[in-house]
Amino acid sequence: MFLSITASPGVRGITITRGDRILVVHLYAKSVYMAVVSRGCERVLADEELKRAAWLLTRLMDRVGRLVKSRYYTYTGPLEVREGEVVFRPYVAPTSAVEVVLRGGKAAVFAGEWRRRFRTGVDVAAALRRGLELLEKC
Repeated sequence: MFLSITASPGVRGITITRGDRILVVHLYAKSVYMAVVSRGCERVLADEELKRAAWLLTRLMDRVGRLVKSRYYTYTGPLEVREGEVVFRPYVAPTSAVEVVLRGGKAAVFAGEWRRRFRTGVDVAAALRRGLELLEKC
C-alpha cells in the first residue's frame, strides 16, 4: 500500500493506492474531490474529517520538505497501518526517506538524527484508517 502526498502551491492532495483501488482527496482552491475508485466503481465521499486530515498531511509534508531541503512537491512511500498508529515512509530525495508516525492527534517525524513532533486537533491516523475501510468496501 502506498501513500502519495502532493503539497504544491496550487494543488494539495493525497492518494492511497492499494492493489487496483485508490482513495483520492484533492483540494484545489475552494473545490474538493474525494472518492474511492476501483474497476467499475467510483464512490464520491463527503467526509469533513478526512478532508481536514488530508489538508494537515499536505501541510506537514510541506514543512518537512522545507526542513530537509527537499525540492519535491509530491512525496510517495509505503504506508503501514499498525495497532493504534499509521506509519508513512516517504522519499524526500532520490536516496533518502523520512519516517512519519501518526498516532491520535500527534505526528512524529524522523529524518536521520533530526526528530520533530507536531500536534493537531484532528486524529489523522483514525481518518486515514476510516478511508482505508472505505477503500476495502468499494
